[in-house]
Amino acid sequence: RDSQEEEGDEDDEYEYEWIEVDEYDDRGVAPAMLKVFDPEIRCHMLMVHGMLHLVGYDHIEDDDYELMVEREDEMLAELRKILGDNFGVNPKLSEGDVVTSS
Repeated sequence: RDSQEEEGDEDDEYEYEWIEVDEYDDRGVAPAMLKVFDPEIRCHMLMVHGMLHLVGYDHIEDDDYELMVEREDEMLAELRKILGDNFGVNPKLSEGDVVTSS
């Protein structure tokens, strides 16, 4: 540490507080995203998640989590009906792949 840090930086406008957590919330990723690894598709799914937050859903309490996951699954199912399983994201083309119009 340098001497300024030891004395306390007077320009530091933030105060930090450590909070001890007795119980770790390990719900993990929403079930709909467990096997989705394509970043573009995940972004679509996260947009649904974010929109649910904007209209008032949250997942802090277990009951709220269950409700939000249920609504998220409903919305994702509707989007899959409209856009397909990949949410309208074109699959990545490998080098040498030929695209033809039909």
